[in-house]
Amino acid sequence: MVCEIARGLDETQLDEIRRLEGDIGLTVVAFACRSLDPDREARLKAVQAELGPLLLAAPAQPSAEQLARIRELEDTMGLSLVAVQPEDDRSAGAG
Repeated sequence: MVCEIARGLDETQLDEIRRLEGDIGLTVVAFACRSLDPDREARLKAVQAELGPLLLAAPAQPSAEQLARIRELEDTMGLSLVAVQPEDDRSAGAG
């Protein structure tokens, strides 16, 4: 399976993600995933490793309730949603 940051989301989808972020207090990144035949997937992963971009955000630690809300929207949208720590939280922990 290959996943990439979801592109081309419409305003309704973006609004749903923003609403979820506001409701659960976490930043969420949307990924679109698909299966490929094994040879093609290996070639694609090699190219992605060279090109990036990489998501450098640290994963958040959602509560069971937050995770349930994320999964509910994943099912509705057909995307993989990952809760990440906001950038200011990451830089505060790095010092």
